Amino acid sequence: MLDRLFGLVRTGGRPVLPIRVTVLVPGSLPLEVVQRILDRVPPNIWSFHIGTPKEGENWYIWHEWHHFPFPLRDQTLVLFSSADYPVEGAAGGCIGTRYSVAVFGNETDEVLGLRCWHELLHGLPGSESADAMLESRAFRDFLAREYPDVYRTFSADPERFRHDPRPQRLFYTFLTNTFARRTGRAEIPLPPAPLLD
Repeated sequence: MLDRLFGLVRTGGRPVLPIRVTVLVPGSLPLEVVQRILDRVPPNIWSFHIGTPKEGENWYIWHEWHHFPFPLRDQTLVLFSSADYPVEGAAGGCIGTRYSVAVFGNETDEVLGLRCWHELLHGLPGSESADAMLESRAFRDFLAREYPDVYRTFSADPERFRHDPRPQRLFYTFLTNTFARRTGRAEIPLPPAPLLD
């Protein structure tokens, strides 16, 4: 009963496997680019396998969400190049465990990995929103405890860091490890403290 109150999942000593996500890559995005992006997502929560994209069967163009290619099945991620499927106004989207991430061509692998990680975090049940970095009291408590210098700089003007990958990595690590603890998975190591200027 207390486990339910605290949101804990007991596994009875069995290892908790990563969430298997099918990755669809419609268009011309090279698979080596896809692999480099996925390699930046923590493997303690997710594992990936490449599926065969079939428009109308496992993905479609979601016109109401910036004309994004979007999966039709749960636990599926669509990674696509905006050169193949032009989109504006968003870089990713998520409904439940269906995810879509655009590659515009000017991003680093780090930024693309963070973008995928962000969308995947949205699909974790019982987790704080991946969009809540600036407002999250729990994240600020984590920063104060683990990264006091980052905490001071971030707290002084959080809006300045809305799209900054340095605090995003810390926030996503915080969310990932919170979920990992709650579900009996291994935590990922904390990244080194970034210098926020």
